[in-house]
Amino acid sequence: MDGKYIYGIIRTNDDNGVLDISGLGRSNPVYLKGYKDLGCVLSEYSGIEFSSMPKEEILRCLLTHQTVVEHVMKKHTVLPVKFGTILAAADEVQQLLAQGHTQFVEALAWFQDKMELEVAATWDIKQVLKEIGNIGEISQLKKTIASMPQQRTLEQRIRLGQMVKVSLDQRRDSYREQMISFLKPMAVDAQSNTLISDELVMNVAFLVEKASLEEFNSRLGELNDLFHNQINFRIIGPLPPYSFATVEVIRLNQLKIEEARQLLLLDKAFSEPDVRKAYRRLAAEAHTDCNVGDTLAKTKFIKLHQASELLTSYCRGQAESGNNLLINIKCPKVEEVQHLHFAEIEG
Repeated sequence: MDGKYIYGIIRTNDDNGVLDISGLGRSNPVYLKGYKDLGCVLSEYSGIEFSSMPKEEILRCLLTHQTVVEHVMKKHTVLPVKFGTILAAADEVQQLLAQGHTQFVEALAWFQDKMELEVAATWDIKQVLKEIGNIGEISQLKKTIASMPQQRTLEQRIRLGQMVKVSLDQRRDSYREQMISFLKPMAVDAQSNTLISDELVMNVAFLVEKASLEEFNSRLGELNDLFHNQINFRIIGPLPPYSFATVEVIRLNQLKIEEARQLLLLDKAFSEPDVRKAYRRLAAEAHTDCNVGDTLAKTKFIKLHQASELLTSYCRGQAESGNNLLINIKCPKVEEVQHLHFAEIEG
């Protein structure tokens, strides 16, 4: 698989500058491909598809991707492009910048002088469980279990586990709500991340003005004092706005377009209004409220929605530039998702 690997988009007048960092493959220099006042940060790529890589190799490539984006961030506001994005040739890169110029400029203006800070809060789970174990009803149930023969305590132990989990979740939710409420006034936006272990109380990305960095860090120190040093706070950043902006390029597969067309019962020649009309009619028929007891109704409803989204994007692309390539830009203050299309490429 050969092509142009894309890391991000920046404002620059440098058309073909070479950056002092290597991209994927380590020997491949990172350079700029420009259009007007925009530049695409990219490097040559030659290798297997990412979906075919072992997990360890994917993680190494992801680390390289992030390293390049964060290197660029030192001098530029950067709009990150989704990991694994490869375009076929230089003209596609230029078409990407040309077609998305207005939206990219607006997004970069919004993120100028802002950065992402990820704040993770952890607690001593053993200590927390010990404290929960001393709570009235839970403590009493523990004593009851201890006084009974073990073979007769299954039901009580299940109940104890449920009570402990409810109490743990309630405490975590309460702490996280306090933490976010305390820090959010210092940020432009916040995005919660998944908690992957019981030790994590909070894992939130904050979008912060560079001018507010010192104040944010001071606020974090106050939060640490508020919890009497019982919570360990860790801050990662500054980072590019990974959690708040993505540019995603999707190749529209003709087979999937045909499957979606048939699912919505559309003629071979169809328009965006046709898609909307067909979706409303079929979605109303498939809605779970009208199909009580039908276990497949929800799945069908979801598939109809996905088909409608795909064909709507396809129609807009064909109307604008007669292509089969879609770009999604997710960015606050611009629009939640904007659809751009460029360069006809068969799926």
